[in-house]
Amino acid sequence: MVALGTLFSAFWILAANSWMQTPAGYEIIDGRFFPKDWLAVVFSPSFPYRLAHTVVGFFVTTGFVVVGVAAWLIRKGRSVDEARVMLSMTLWLLTALVPLQIFLGDQHGLNTLEHQPAKLAAIEARWDTERRVPLTLFAIPDPANETNRFAIDVPLLGSLILTHSLDGEVKGLKDFKPEDRPPVAIPFFAFRIMVGIGLLMLALVAASWWLRYRGRLFDSALFLRACIGDGALGFVAVLAGWTTTEVGRQPWTVYGLMRTADSVYAIAHRRRAVLASLLAYMAVYLARSFRPASM
Repeated sequence: MVALGTLFSAFWILAANSWMQTPAGYEIIDGRFFPKDWLAVVFSPSFPYRLAHTVVGFFVTTGFVVVGVAAWLIRKGRSVDEARVMLSMTLWLLTALVPLQIFLGDQHGLNTLEHQPAKLAAIEARWDTERRVPLTLFAIPDPANETNRFAIDVPLLGSLILTHSLDGEVKGLKDFKPEDRPPVAIPFFAFRIMVGIGLLMLALVAASWWLRYRGRLFDSALFLRACIGDGALGFVAVLAGWTTTEVGRQPWTVYGLMRTADSVYAIAHRRRAVLASLLAYMAVYLARSFRPASM
């Protein structure tokens, strides 16, 4: 029931966030947003991709925590039989979920290319609109000069990954007014942290296949240490992913329609209501945390 309730919560949180990223089903009256089609509001263009990518990411994160705990128990010789079941079952689950998450991330990227091209340009630190673009593995973005320093590029791979075509076109940041561009360095590096961790997870899962085939899944000290070391990396990947999507959305609260600066101004004029809401949430969560245990 806890897991089911959390999924319902994630559904509505991501519906609201996705609408701000790719707004749909609304009308503007006297400068205010009003729903015109609730289904279009809830199921905005990026919502299915964002929901699937985020929820599977949470399952993958939790799975690696379980794997890390199981590996630690095996290394310490505590509850070994139970820990072996934990490790084996969770690695089978991750065998399906990690490749699925990579696929969902790719589909989410195609959706971002279509609906939020400025965000994608910032993620890739792409300044000029081009075809047959390289994949930038590393660079130091230089927004002042609209270029990258110390770039390490793989020819053509950018277009292939981002558009699924070697001749695919990717819009550059120079196509957008400077005031409409997101910061570059933060989403650029946060995205690469997320992807790098995802590849490490895939490598660990692939190693488990080989060790399982060899009958050494529970006996390899190096593998068990790697499982323990990777146990918390999912949290880093999730935070890096959210940093990418939220910083990449800037300077908009509602993409292309309402600037963050205007939102802050509006909130500042309603600070008492905002403060009251925050204090109410804190009180509810504290009350839940400190309720007496059942007798």
